[in-house]
Amino acid sequence: MSTDSTQSSTTSPPIGATSPASGFATSGAIFINPYASVSVKAHVPITLELKNPNFTRWSAYFHDMCRKFGLLRHLDGPSPIASQPVDPAWEEADCCVRSWIYGSVAEAVLDMTMDGITKTGDSTIDDYCHRVKTTADKLRDVDQPVSESTLVFNLLRGLNKEFSNTADNIAANNLSFSYARDQLLLKELRLANEIKVAAATALVAGSTPSCGTSGCRSSSSSSGGQQQQ
Repeated sequence: MSTDSTQSSTTSPPIGATSPASGFATSGAIFINPYASVSVKAHVPITLELKNPNFTRWSAYFHDMCRKFGLLRHLDGPSPIASQPVDPAWEEADCCVRSWIYGSVAEAVLDMTMDGITKTGDSTIDDYCHRVKTTADKLRDVDQPVSESTLVFNLLRGLNKEFSNTADNIAANNLSFSYARDQLLLKELRLANEIKVAAATALVAGSTPSCGTSGCRSSSSSSGGQQQQ
C-alpha cells in the first residue's frame, strides 16, 4: 500500500462523520474522531521509561507524530483556560493526544502523567496545589522540568468554577505559582466565610417570629390587656 493511501486512511473521517474541526456528526450518524483510530505505535516505536531515560528520543517521535496530524498546538500552543467556554472540537482532539501519550509510556511514567491531569474536585486549595507541585517535581526528576508559566497554567485549568474570577486575575497578571497559590487560598477563605455568614443569616431569619404570626398578635393582645387594667 502506498504512503499516500495509508495517510489518507488514518486522517480521513469515517463515513457518516464530519471533520474533527466541526464537532458535529451528520444526521443519523455517530461521530468518531478520526484521530481516535490512529495507532500511536506506528508513529512512536519506543516507550518512554524512567529506568532507562529516553525522553529526548521519545519526545522527538511524539512531536513529529503530532506535527503530521496538525496537532502540535496541543503540546506547545495555548488552550482554553478554566474560565473560557469548552470547545468540543478542541476537547476531542486533546483527548486523542492524551490517549497517544498513555499508549506510548511505561506504567511508572503513566502514573505521573495521570497525576498531571488533576482537578480541584473536593480537595482543599492547599491539597490541590500540593498535587500539582508534586507532579512537576516528578517531571523535573526525569530531566523534564516544568516552567513556572506552565505550572501556573496547569494549576488554573483544573480549578472549580467558583475560582474562575481569581484564575482570570492570576493569568492576566502573570503571577508566580507561589503567589497564585496565596491568591487562591484567600479566595477559598472568603468563600468559606460567605457560606458561614449565609448560614448564620438563614438561622437568625428562621428563629425570629414575624409580627404577622399568631404569636406576635397574642403577645400584643396580652400586653394591651395588661395596660387597660
